[in-house]
This record gives sequence, C-alpha cells and structure tokens, in this order.
Amino acid sequence: MASLDGWHQDREHSFFYSANALAPDGFTFKNAESVIYARALFKPRTPEIKSLETLIENDREDFEANVPGVSIQEVAPLSTADGQKLRSFTFFPTKDGNWERVSYGEEGEFYLVFTVSSRSQSGFNSAVVAYEKLIAGYKK
Repeated sequence: MASLDGWHQDREHSFFYSANALAPDGFTFKNAESVIYARALFKPRTPEIKSLETLIENDREDFEANVPGVSIQEVAPLSTADGQKLRSFTFFPTKDGNWERVSYGEEGEFYLVFTVSSRSQSGFNSAVVAYEKLIAGYKK
C-alpha cells in the first residue's frame, strides 16, 4: 500500500487488528481522533460470506444493531489506481459514535475493506481526504 503524507502505519495495532492500521503522524491508532485501516478478508476463511453484497449487508446489520440511530448512506464509489470501483458507504451517528466511511471491493480470493473512522465530524472531514488519496493510489 502506498505511503500517505502525514500518516504512518501503527505496526502494533496492525498486528492486533489484523489490518493495515494507519494513524496521523504524532499519534497512535489508539489515541488518534481519526484513523484509517484496510483489511483483506480471505474468502475461504469466511465461507458464510457468499458475496460482496452479503459482506456489505452484514456490516449494515452490525452497525444498526450496535450503534443506535446510525445513519447509513451509500455514497459515490471510489476508484483504485487500477480502475476498480469500490462501493462506499457512510455510517454517521445521530447522537454519539464515530463518523465512518467504508469502501468495499473484491480482489481474487479476497474481499477488500477500507475504513476511515473519526470521533468527530470535523476530524472525519479532514481525514477523508487522506482516505480517498490512499484508495486512489491502491492497486493489486
């Protein structure tokens, strides 16, 4: 994954969460207001997920069950460097919670999930620029 100016990989939290965990320079994944992370889910290890649509629906149901009043909207897809369009959704709190955008794709035997998460709307608005740049630079 391409490097991102002003952000670094938090190796400890990447291993802990089995994801590429990125935090703004000067912060850790744990103490940053906003973070970005990417996961690749190996399809044979998730046989209950039959399609990308199932993965997305499972995430929607999980948010609705665990974040009361969450507002979920599908937004414009984001394109990777090799032209894949990732379906993209915002998960915004109506009261307390994190502001998140999640983008989903497939690559061979993997489902790809990119997430930007922030404790505030202003933090989200700042971090989403780096998130979009990260996805635009991603290629297989």
